[in-house]
Amino acid sequence: MASRLRPMYAISLTSIPPRYATLGPVLASLLAQRPAPARVILALPDTPARFAPAPPPALPEGVTLLRVPGDDGPATKVLPAARALAGQTCRLIYCDDDWILPQGWAARLLAAAGDGYAAAAAGFALDRLKRQSHRPADPRFTDIAEGHAGVCIRPDWLAGTDCTPPAAAWPVDDIWLSAQLARQGIGIRLARDARAGMRLATDDAHALQHARIGGRTRHEANLACLAEVTARYGIWPPLSSTARAARPSSAP
Repeated sequence: MASRLRPMYAISLTSIPPRYATLGPVLASLLAQRPAPARVILALPDTPARFAPAPPPALPEGVTLLRVPGDDGPATKVLPAARALAGQTCRLIYCDDDWILPQGWAARLLAAAGDGYAAAAAGFALDRLKRQSHRPADPRFTDIAEGHAGVCIRPDWLAGTDCTPPAAAWPVDDIWLSAQLARQGIGIRLARDARAGMRLATDDAHALQHARIGGRTRHEANLACLAEVTARYGIWPPLSSTARAARPSSAP
């Protein structure tokens, strides 16, 4: 009975050396969630791809440092923790390192998640990128979960080695991770109220949406990732002009 009243869950995130100094308030906001997480996991690559290696930051009690040999890019916020927790009866919430999360954030995500679907505090529809959706015909669901605001999953869903992003998907984890859920038939339910009260912890120049990775802009990287997803899994093909005209652009 106690486990039903206080769900077992962990929170995971990653970071980059230029943000180590601003992690304190972010981690404090995660540790302060109620019900309290069983663990907060900070996964850091031994050799960051975009920055020179640096000593890990000092961490408060309750935060576990998980060192990983490779750098999976922003997907490092969830993949190492999912593998570490696979097979356990728990939920895993992943998020970004530059937002301070309000009280009630985790509880709302946990309440919105189900046995066969994830929950996300923010998301967007694939028609924005002229791709065909396979999400449920339900306005409460979305195609792409935006990790910055928090996503609640079961660890096993993202624990497979085939979830490792290829080069085309490395900069755009939201699309790649959402595709891993979609190919397993796992929907993404929106929990918009979970993001109310989020505050930026830092507003720096290191966000990937402002970076050019592999010579690609963020939009070009999105399209390259989608092409990879369609080629690999046969999902999310280009939206025909007829279907595009018929589909409401305001879909979540």
